[in-house]
Amino acid sequence: MSYNIIEDGHISSPAGFRATGVSCGLKEIRARDLAIVYSQLPCRVGALFTTNLIVAAPIFFNQAILARNRDAIRAVVINAGHANAGTGQPGLATVVECAKIAADELEIPRDSVLMLSTGQIGVAPPLDRMREGIRRAASELDSNGGRRAALAILTSDTRPKERAFRVSLREGRTVTLAGMAKGTRMVSPHLATLLCVITTDAPIESRLLMRALDQSVNRSFGRLHIDGDMSPNDAVLVLANGAAGGPPIIDGSRELGVWQQALDALCHDLAQQVLRDAASGGKHILITVRGASNDAAASQVARAVARSTAVRHMCARNLPDWGGMLVAVGASGVDLRPDMLELRIGAVTVMDDGAPVRFDPTALVQALSGPEVELAIDLHTGAGTATVWTCTTGMEP
Repeated sequence: MSYNIIEDGHISSPAGFRATGVSCGLKEIRARDLAIVYSQLPCRVGALFTTNLIVAAPIFFNQAILARNRDAIRAVVINAGHANAGTGQPGLATVVECAKIAADELEIPRDSVLMLSTGQIGVAPPLDRMREGIRRAASELDSNGGRRAALAILTSDTRPKERAFRVSLREGRTVTLAGMAKGTRMVSPHLATLLCVITTDAPIESRLLMRALDQSVNRSFGRLHIDGDMSPNDAVLVLANGAAGGPPIIDGSRELGVWQQALDALCHDLAQQVLRDAASGGKHILITVRGASNDAAASQVARAVARSTAVRHMCARNLPDWGGMLVAVGASGVDLRPDMLELRIGAVTVMDDGAPVRFDPTALVQALSGPEVELAIDLHTGAGTATVWTCTTGMEP
């Protein structure tokens, strides 16, 4: 393994980054509610946003900024408490004005600021409080402020989610990779109410950043399916400022492979932190589908099972009743051979070759009783595979 966890690492651990989080009265309770992540050097950016056709004002703004500037972003401003989604032109005007305020306070170009919001839909953040918070945060930025930023972006979360890695490339050369995330509800594939900002001091171009991020998100956040709702505010950003120095990481190089491995691990770690927080003491459910005609079909089946209330009730209540799994697979819309279907809960096979299998109900209850339940579906029609993570949140035993 070419990366190691940095103890007490945070979003501003990579060289050249500064961050903080402040309170400016955006939440109902007094708490940190506005964060800034700032780079002393221009950053190349990779970004993925919600696939909801209704996008929040900050997402619309970011897409416009990145369409003309992916290689010189300097700051990300994030507010919690007000999602600024469904707010029309007034909400967009608020975003534009806040970005101008941040740029002026930080003395950077106005097209080098990105904006993210999370909180109540239909409410734009009050401009006077945003102005106050941005000014205060800009004056308090420091290289040890990452934890404050991670706290400031939370809404229904119970804990901050952050991680930092030191990545070894070659000949003693190292770079740093760090991330912070928020999310517990309205989490579904294609990101949902999920915000994540990743920073790195590696010198890598935006095209490679985008490709790397797409892979990592598909293997992590894209597998979360907590409640099936998808918000207009989702965003995962990766900012690379090159402050570690050295030759750039290029396509096809060993360095890119090592860095990709670390990015995969970072996103997986943060996604699991989101899942654990969402579970709130409940169970994690790991759904694996094999033998589909292709990976997309396997994913469609896995998501159908994750959406099933009956399946989650079975897991929450330790019920040896696997009928909900069968119903969800059949309702997924994927072509399948019912006579070839295999279903398994933990190590207990409940269906094989499309027919029920005798099993020990006590063993099945035991398979359902742990903190993590594994559900496996094999369609036996191809080589497609997929994995989805969900939990029993909202399912009272």
